[in-house]
Amino acid sequence: MKDKEIKKFVKEEIETLCSLLEVECERSFEMEEGDNDEVTYIKIYFEGEDLGYMIGNHGRHLDSLQYILQLMVGKIIDQDPQYRVLVDVGGYRKEKDSKIEDLALQKADDVRILGEEIEMEPMSPADRRVVHTTLSQYEDITTESIGEGVDRRVVIKPAK
Repeated sequence: MKDKEIKKFVKEEIETLCSLLEVECERSFEMEEGDNDEVTYIKIYFEGEDLGYMIGNHGRHLDSLQYILQLMVGKIIDQDPQYRVLVDVGGYRKEKDSKIEDLALQKADDVRILGEEIEMEPMSPADRRVVHTTLSQYEDITTESIGEGVDRRVVIKPAK
């Protein structure tokens, strides 16, 4: 399936979803190649007033919406190249990711100063990915995910 067909499908599904949810807001999306050519990101943005219910408590509705759209896109396309759906409502995810990046950099500085590993609080897979990606550019720091299920968290360590 070509990008043009995928764009059309995503646009139709977003319109259907918004009408079912009775959501009145600005909707836009873009497709962006990842750092490696294996992944294409479909970024969907919702802007408007009173969209807090689309975000939900601690972003749970937003994560569910993203998951549903990811499943829908995955059903209609071949997984080569792989498409990843990213949804943001009112800039919530962008702001959250920025806070996680800042926290990861702060913890990395603590690891450098103390010379010992630091465990972060348990996080969702998407939040852990932000930490790993943010700190991957530093040669003196390594990251690793440990734990199971909802207790899975990132450990930041000095590189050996």
